[in-house]
Amino acid sequence: MEELIKQSEIWSMMEAKSSDGKAIPFTFQYAKKNGDLFWYKDAVLTSIHSKGKTFNAMLPGDVKPKKFRKILVTRFNEYKVYI
Repeated sequence: MEELIKQSEIWSMMEAKSSDGKAIPFTFQYAKKNGDLFWYKDAVLTSIHSKGKTFNAMLPGDVKPKKFRKILVTRFNEYKVYI
């Protein structure tokens, strides 16, 4: 059986910092509007809109963060996300 995590709990894990103050990278699966699922590895949170519907993450090789809708995150690290 897969381990589950509530969606509201992943945001604090995304914001986690290492002992030297650097952001800890994470992996997440994201559902696109057309239903395709994409994995993003070693993402780093740049900002989160706590009352909004989105968060921004920097992906390896990118120079600008990308915007993602919170509700479309289906997996976070080794956990399956539920609402």
